[in-house]
Amino acid sequence: MPTFRETPYGAFNFLVSLGDADANEVAAGFTEVSGLDQSVDVIEYRAGNDRTLARRLLPGLARPITVSLKRGVIGDPSLQEWINTVLAGSAERRDVTVQLLDEGRNPVQQWRLRRAMPVKLRGPMLNATANEVAVEELVLMAESLSVE
Repeated sequence: MPTFRETPYGAFNFLVSLGDADANEVAAGFTEVSGLDQSVDVIEYRAGNDRTLARRLLPGLARPITVSLKRGVIGDPSLQEWINTVLAGSAERRDVTVQLLDEGRNPVQQWRLRRAMPVKLRGPMLNATANEVAVEELVLMAESLSVE
């Protein structure tokens, strides 16, 4: 899906689908998505009969993906229902999709979080004297991340 172009894509134009019944439905408008990282633990190994003093580096287990979604407060009950099922001990997992859009609102790149579940929901900071938007943060953990 990503194509070469002279100017980079802006990071401000994206959609997030939380893997509801209608996978193309966007339930929340997020202002920030961070943590689309993939990493692998490194195992250092040196056999006793190696001729060099250097250690060998071997790939270990892949680390779980932790993605933070920040958004303005909206009243969609499906997000809270998903979190309530996890709090009740039923780890309902969903495939979450983040799409980067170009200026014409066409998808140019997509990240898919496989078997994600919510692990943290931080409510907004409420201050009667502030002039700010109430922002919540939803933290998801996923088993894998693929770039499509």
